Amino acid sequence: MNSQLPPLRILQVNSLFSGGGTDNQTIELAAGLRDRGEDVTLAIAAGSRWETRARELSGVRVEAFDPKSPLKLAMICTLVRLIRAERIQIIHAHQGRDYWPAIIAARLAGHGTRPVVTRHLITRPRALSRALLLRVSDVIAVSRAVHAVLERELRGPRRRLHQIYGGIDVRAFQTERTTAAEVFRRQQGWADDTVVLGVLGSHHWPRGKGQLEFLEAAAKLKTNHPQARYVIVGKGEMGSLLRKRITELQLGNVATVAPFTDDIATVINALDVLVHPALGTEALGLVLWEAMSCAKPVIASRLDGITEAFIESEHGLLVPPGDVAALADAMGALLKNPERRARFGQAGRAHVMAHFTRRHLAENTVRLYQELTHRDD
Repeated sequence: MNSQLPPLRILQVNSLFSGGGTDNQTIELAAGLRDRGEDVTLAIAAGSRWETRARELSGVRVEAFDPKSPLKLAMICTLVRLIRAERIQIIHAHQGRDYWPAIIAARLAGHGTRPVVTRHLITRPRALSRALLLRVSDVIAVSRAVHAVLERELRGPRRRLHQIYGGIDVRAFQTERTTAAEVFRRQQGWADDTVVLGVLGSHHWPRGKGQLEFLEAAAKLKTNHPQARYVIVGKGEMGSLLRKRITELQLGNVATVAPFTDDIATVINALDVLVHPALGTEALGLVLWEAMSCAKPVIASRLDGITEAFIESEHGLLVPPGDVAALADAMGALLKNPERRARFGQAGRAHVMAHFTRRHLAENTVRLYQELTHRDD
């Protein structure tokens, strides 16, 4: 913390907190602000899946509100109370559904609190937000790709639109194989010298995160790389289809669908290559930084903000989304070259530590907060 400045009084808001990327970044920012010595309160929905995790954040006050009240009145009333009681300077909302309750609470509290919202998605904002959001709050885009969408879609003063990358706690990810990762590998039946490629992420209809394409690519590699193994870790409606496809492609002895777990660090540590063959849209891809923090090489789709997460041919490989042949070629290239895997992995961890840590996220965000507390609109 800058010794010349008093701690900022900040209220972070997240009414979902179920364990997705947006929730992860809410936690990382709150912890990073705390580490700087800022005064942080986190407002979340009572009974949310990650409420326990939030309350384990030492040095961060946690307040829960009823998520089911009509028109989100309980949430708004809680936020107004907190703003007044804690003399909040910045209220920062992360879920799209929280933008307007946070903005309304800031206005009702009457303390001159500055509202800030982060856009973690690359999809087009709703009509109300397109018309008014930038006129009443500052908006952070998590990648240049998201920033480009917002710049095109939002109406209002451009000075209120910002771009700040997320960050992760690199200390949570180990470069050497951990005991927990060794246990996970044994549970899957993988030998110590087996090279394992994995996809981590939800597999919701209609196409998930490219898991079907991953299996198609694995089928192309089976003959030339019989010792390789493939795993899909996540949850969603496509689980049965993925298992059926494994059978149809005759991959039953080399590919598996593993249950979802919150212990992402252990799963990534157990892998040798992280594959992220995303389809549709992708704001950034935090799992890539998590894998790189474990010194794992990555293969990902050349899609939206993914291309900002790492440098191609230095930390991993990019392929056209949905191109099974290109995906198979990239997977095969890393399967047959352990030296390249190691080089990519080591460089990737250094890249994350230099640009995308929790500390970077907090410092860049505080810089904006300080600007807002001194700005006259």
